[in-house]
Amino acid sequence: MTESVTAQGGLDGLRGVVAGEVLADGDAGLAEAARVVTAEGRPRVVVRCAGAGDVVAALRYAEAEDLPIAVRSGGHHAAGFGTRDGGVVIDVRPMDEVRLLPDNVVRVGTGATWGQVAARLAKVGLAISAGDTAAVGVGGLMAGGGIGWMVRKHGLAIDNVVAAEVVTADGAVRRVDSATEPELFWGLRGAAGSLGVVTSYDITAVPQKTVHFGTLLYPWTEAEQVLEKWAEYMSDAPAELTSSLQLAPTMMADRQVPVAVAVCATGDRAVLEPLRNLGSLLTDKVVETPYAEVFSDMSMPPGIRPRIRNGFYDEWTPNLGRRLLAARPRIPGLAMEIRALGGAYGAMPADATAFGHRDARFLVNSVLMGPSEQADDFDDLWTSLRPKGAYLNFLSHPTDDDLDLCYPKAHRARLATLKQSVDPGHVFRNTVSVPPRPEWTGGRRHLMRWAMRSRR
Repeated sequence: MTESVTAQGGLDGLRGVVAGEVLADGDAGLAEAARVVTAEGRPRVVVRCAGAGDVVAALRYAEAEDLPIAVRSGGHHAAGFGTRDGGVVIDVRPMDEVRLLPDNVVRVGTGATWGQVAARLAKVGLAISAGDTAAVGVGGLMAGGGIGWMVRKHGLAIDNVVAAEVVTADGAVRRVDSATEPELFWGLRGAAGSLGVVTSYDITAVPQKTVHFGTLLYPWTEAEQVLEKWAEYMSDAPAELTSSLQLAPTMMADRQVPVAVAVCATGDRAVLEPLRNLGSLLTDKVVETPYAEVFSDMSMPPGIRPRIRNGFYDEWTPNLGRRLLAARPRIPGLAMEIRALGGAYGAMPADATAFGHRDARFLVNSVLMGPSEQADDFDDLWTSLRPKGAYLNFLSHPTDDDLDLCYPKAHRARLATLKQSVDPGHVFRNTVSVPPRPEWTGGRRHLMRWAMRSRR
């Protein structure tokens, strides 16, 4: 049916085959559909896809009109990847099914949000280790890995995927798992944005009704001690405990904002006791709560685009801690978070998924909310910190160099080979998507047409 898009031509042809909604210039709702959290966006067309067939139609239209594409799920990526000026936005938000399958497997449409997923699973006492923000889309989080509040107990969100449906650049709708197209299945778990439009994931959930969740506050004057003792404990803490240490922005000259230790324990709360003795405990706000309620409703004012960078580290060092603490008062508006990894996250073999960095024990994330003139200081900080890698989901202004940080050398080479097989025209392309091969130099229109026609 989608073949008629090219034959009939133009928007009328697209609207004639799409079961969902097509928005273009002059249509009510286009501006809202084009907007993501950090960007307004001015695409030529937004296709709100009701199913995989609509995704195919949108791809064929983009090919016929020689337009770039963007794929939009929750729209939370800080780089604004969910919209594209002058292009076609493939909006999967209508595909938000959350359906229980046998053996605690859940089929989740990539347009669903993790808040929706958690609420649905809470009704049957199940949970998925996935993210920390309710409004984040399933597709967006999965594209980069999925670090969440149970990452040390149950791994990344992608580690629990057992199958996926994906539309590739040639217009094929593929159902993949470890037995069917295993190489593509490998790539979708950590580099989905480079390979196609995933429309659903089958994910294994775990029985988990409640967790011990909340924050422990310590005075800023004890920050160095608290950070070192926290890192020492979390380097080898029980896998039932996931924790992060948060340094709020100083703003102005205030350096007394408390140090916050956020925790999520899936079992015996006794694993929390060492974290209650890191210094002079000011406040203990840890309580037993339904897992579905740990997801935050974090949002930003319209038009705000913070600078976000991050880095993986295999071990914690006192020097790294001192550098972070010294930067906080020096750069107004700088917030930092250190997430402890290890446990199930590190137990996964390094080559099991397209996501690498399994040896990393800590992820340092930073957000600059201050004035633009602080950007150089912020970038200089990260040059000096020299991380071993980066998490794709936490990059607001990615560069070509960040591709090497997101994917270790062996992973990137394997992805380039896979990309050459499923998307030789580099249709799915942004700053941190892997090109088909290092020497790829362009010819987008010709290669895109070749990819689509090879399936006709």
